[in-house]
Amino acid sequence: MINSQTTSSSRDSFYRDSFYVVAHEPGAEHAALPTWANHQPNPTQLAASHSSNVERVEVPGVPGAFQLLNVLTPEECERLIQSTEELGYLKDAAVSLPREIRHNHNVTWVVDESIDKIIWERCQHLVTDEQGIFGGKQALGINARFRFYRYQPGDYFQIHTDGSWPGSRVIDGDLIGQAYEDRWSQMTFLILLSEDFDGGETTFLVNKNDPSRPARRGDDVEAVKIRTPAGGVLCFPHGMHPLHCLHGSEPITKGTKYIIRTDILFEI
Repeated sequence: MINSQTTSSSRDSFYRDSFYVVAHEPGAEHAALPTWANHQPNPTQLAASHSSNVERVEVPGVPGAFQLLNVLTPEECERLIQSTEELGYLKDAAVSLPREIRHNHNVTWVVDESIDKIIWERCQHLVTDEQGIFGGKQALGINARFRFYRYQPGDYFQIHTDGSWPGSRVIDGDLIGQAYEDRWSQMTFLILLSEDFDGGETTFLVNKNDPSRPARRGDDVEAVKIRTPAGGVLCFPHGMHPLHCLHGSEPITKGTKYIIRTDILFEI
């Protein structure tokens, strides 16, 4: 018979040995929120080789947006969820948006290079600029700053914009917010870890008379709702990119939505 106390102790020991708080960063309500890092590479055991089933699907009606399907396996999604639940989700986040706009819980984990490299290698051959919307700039990787969000019934993210970010990295135990001089983000890389929920679609506001353009002040607006399956990634321009659409997450009515918000870094 398995001793539940021993199992719990072993699990606690695993997370204590695997993760640590690398920095405290200010949120909208609190001055010192924990930002996590991991001691040993790849503690959630993402497989080094898994790209044959990954496919790209364009998102009709949302300029510049596409989905990457089957990037993570169901088992990998579950391990990422379990790990961040052990770290502990918080109401506040290291962003400027107040809770009445960003009504969810979050964990910030700056992953080691093996994790973001594994994910990027699975899909980088599909992150191409065939439409020429990035001026020939090459996508170089994804940001190691993984912002995990948990949405439960009643949670939502009101219409907002996504800011662009530098690439972060933990180097010799220190968090380097801008670890590279040659890259900056131009796209959101939104990884869906769960799908057993109702509501929670990502809603984009586009120009009703010209869906190839984002909605701007004074335009007739059309709301386009997108649902991405677990293990998939929703990608769309952000920051100062001209195709950046206002967007939000619809309220959850049942179940729990887990996502990772990170970024695609492009050469400057």
